[in-house]
Amino acid sequence: MKGVTFEGPFKVEVKDVPEPAVQDPTDVIIKVAAAAVCGSDLHVYNGRLPMPITGWTFGHEYIGVVQETGSAVTNLKAGDRVVGAFTASCGECFYCQRRWPTQCVKIQYFGFGQIGGAQAEYLRVPFGHFTLEKVPDGIPDEKAIFVGDILSTGYFCADQGGIQPGDVVAVVGSGPVGLFTQMCARLFQPAAVVAIDAIPERLALAEKIGSIPVNMKEANPLDAIRRLADGRGADVVLESVGHADSLSSCFTFVRPGGTISAVGMYSEPEFPFPMFQAFLRDLTFKIGVCPVKNYMAQLLSFIKEGKLDPSVIITHTMPLAEAPHAYDIFANRKENCVKVVLTP
Repeated sequence: MKGVTFEGPFKVEVKDVPEPAVQDPTDVIIKVAAAAVCGSDLHVYNGRLPMPITGWTFGHEYIGVVQETGSAVTNLKAGDRVVGAFTASCGECFYCQRRWPTQCVKIQYFGFGQIGGAQAEYLRVPFGHFTLEKVPDGIPDEKAIFVGDILSTGYFCADQGGIQPGDVVAVVGSGPVGLFTQMCARLFQPAAVVAIDAIPERLALAEKIGSIPVNMKEANPLDAIRRLADGRGADVVLESVGHADSLSSCFTFVRPGGTISAVGMYSEPEFPFPMFQAFLRDLTFKIGVCPVKNYMAQLLSFIKEGKLDPSVIITHTMPLAEAPHAYDIFANRKENCVKVVLTP
């Protein structure tokens, strides 16, 4: 079968890779219908997250149809349409039972050199009985695919921010995760959601979904926030970039007694946390990898009810064979690219 492989920084190839087969009783094999290129893929692609090996298959955002199941899988059958979490978790360990599947003692990561990635024709899903979620009839692939990663991440960011009705919320970043963070923040009935970015096309999308766009190259975001918050900072600041500058800015934008919730993938080992400032200003800071399994079913319901339309962020849909071009335009922000979906 064909798969998109990592061959070193700024180099991916589409080539023949081994077709997956059931190895364990809880495995599920799916025929991939669509797989997206994620911002966290770019951390590897551009060398920010160094990888010592090459030749493995990329991809962890996926949707498809069950082809085969292991003997222990009783909740899925061939022909079921499913969407999956970006990590495979057992569902039974201490952490999974406490709703932290991202800390599973048997966790496996799709598309980062550990197990085969989803940017391929077929995918083996370990612990498929727990990792996968059935997609309700009537929800097209382009709306369901993101619940296994970035849509859930956006909801998690808003949820752990503790947004209350009437709050002023600032979202740092209007990339795919940032746009979904804004979209999900609006479900909590804030007075305003301020979208902070420097790319006009992304800010235009932010405005389309109901945010107040602020181009940080043209205006001071704090001034815009204070106009909406009676001179204070934001009640809640949501960080969706994963860069030192964006994390630092959150402490500028938040009011005393406010909350910062960060989900951007920060791959550097250290960050100069302003401990004294956080102490004096009574700030709450939360950060972490989204336990997407907790949110997948709920978000599919929201999509079916028309409360969310995640497909609005898709700017490019391409065949798998064009993956090198897809990575190039996504990484280098060409062709007004916000989100790319690959179809085998």
